[in-house]
Amino acid sequence: MRYQYLDDRLRQAFDDAGLDRGQRALLQGVLRALDPDAHLGEHVAGLNSAYLAVTRARTALESHAAEDQPRWNLLRRVIATSIACMDAAKPAYAHGGGLELAKARRVLVQVDAEIAKEGQKVDPLVTAAAAAKLDPKALRNAVRKWIGPLWSGVELPLRARMIAEVAVVVAVHGRDGRQLRADLLRWLKKRDRDLDDVLWPVRQKHVVALVVRGARVLRHLDELLPQARQEPLHRNRLPKDDFLKDAVTGSSVLVRLPVEAADVHTAALRGRRVLSEVLDQYAAGERLTELDIAPVWQVSGPGGRVTRGTEHQRTVGNAYPLTAYWPEELRSAMRVANLARQVDAPMASAGLAWSALEATGLDPSKIPWLAKACALQMLRQHLISLHVVVTNHDTELRKPLDAHVPTTGVKHHLKSVDAWLEALIPHNRPNDHLEAAQKAITALAESEGGLVQDLTELWQARLADSKVLAGWIKEQEDTAAALLEWLYVTRNLAFHAGRFASPADTLTAHAGQAVADLTLEFLGNWRTVERRAQTRQSRQETSAVEIYRRLAQREDQLVARLKRAGSVRRLSVEDISGPDEKWWSRGKS
Repeated sequence: MRYQYLDDRLRQAFDDAGLDRGQRALLQGVLRALDPDAHLGEHVAGLNSAYLAVTRARTALESHAAEDQPRWNLLRRVIATSIACMDAAKPAYAHGGGLELAKARRVLVQVDAEIAKEGQKVDPLVTAAAAAKLDPKALRNAVRKWIGPLWSGVELPLRARMIAEVAVVVAVHGRDGRQLRADLLRWLKKRDRDLDDVLWPVRQKHVVALVVRGARVLRHLDELLPQARQEPLHRNRLPKDDFLKDAVTGSSVLVRLPVEAADVHTAALRGRRVLSEVLDQYAAGERLTELDIAPVWQVSGPGGRVTRGTEHQRTVGNAYPLTAYWPEELRSAMRVANLARQVDAPMASAGLAWSALEATGLDPSKIPWLAKACALQMLRQHLISLHVVVTNHDTELRKPLDAHVPTTGVKHHLKSVDAWLEALIPHNRPNDHLEAAQKAITALAESEGGLVQDLTELWQARLADSKVLAGWIKEQEDTAAALLEWLYVTRNLAFHAGRFASPADTLTAHAGQAVADLTLEFLGNWRTVERRAQTRQSRQETSAVEIYRRLAQREDQLVARLKRAGSVRRLSVEDISGPDEKWWSRGKS
């Protein structure tokens, strides 16, 4: 089951607890945002957030004051993109935090004016003073108070914005999505405490046990990690049923270390991060020895309860390459993107994700191009994802929809995204098949309720008004631009300033990997379509940078067309990020 926030067990728990649509949407929306399988536009790391924007701006200002990194011109870009994200999120703060958000915006506008005036001569005391005036905690505390209004009922589309901001604050607090789902299931049965305490439990001491392979003893560990304890492991001396049996290969040592965390899975993740940073010391000291941390872990909670697990790893039956041939320009990018996924340290992973994009020819001046290209691809991804969740439960209700919007395979992949788009757009005189499909969509959404019904109505509203859709695309562009600028800042902090930690750096690492994956996805598709259309003698690949430029131009044209068209009926998203200029061709005779 890929989408665990939609599974039968959770639906039954909602029914038993008597939750209404808005309450279901709140819980499902937070769980979806914390789902590691969610795509960039749905995952918490890619959501627009004023809280995250202020956090990034403050970190950038502090770093500039202390280390002149990021440099003044990059700092201005971070401030500009942060303000754009804050302005988009502003409506949600009508339920609390509006004054604090306005104050933060004034601080950023003022310091930006000072930087623009002084340029590279800007006084570090100015950026330090501005950083001191920014208070992300004030926004965080305001967001935590939104649970009451959301539980009582907030109308769309404001509800969706507020849920996204809540999800970001939950993630930054340090909540694992799988653990939160289990905690919510227990809470729904008992309702013995406030929902706030489930979303943001007090961080407590956990003891994490991990296996380091490649050494029997880590000398001076007690000096590097004073509270850590270790013991050598011998494979032949372990009980046959011991959970460490498969983890111990040759010389190994069990390390136990305490960490503060909100839940067990987060404790395991943080323990692994701390230990992997310590292993950098030993890797440098023992250059000919390879040390690694086994995937299994054990956590002893504050009450003494022991939980065991293994690092989550998705598998597939059939693995497919990005393209069925070797695109020379993308080989380095694919290699570095793959390395970024394998690195435990978030700052390093984020830096490698930027390097993967850089390997395609991207430089900071071309970030606006890539942000526009990402916005187009996210439009397509969101529509495909909506079809998946609407048709999540295979019932009789699907039949009229499947007749008009054909799918293939056991996973019901869309044969045509445009056919699905056609079914979502309102029509004055739909034919019988289309009308039946649209009624099926409504019935399926009402049957699922909660988040699925919210998403269906949100997209129907966006597609009913071309200006609203244009605004949504522009917001995705601004969010992607802010993420890419911050990814570049993180790369500089990690590789130039030697930073190994930063606020919300785990979100930055996830976002970096996701945007690299998204970029390779549309570059690979472009190359595949282009290669298929060319003869063997005239094959010449369009450079990645040229693809960014052309897609940026296409996004500008699309947004301008939507603002004046009054309708989206000519919009085509089938290959909206591909080489064919068919983005406004649907319905043409």
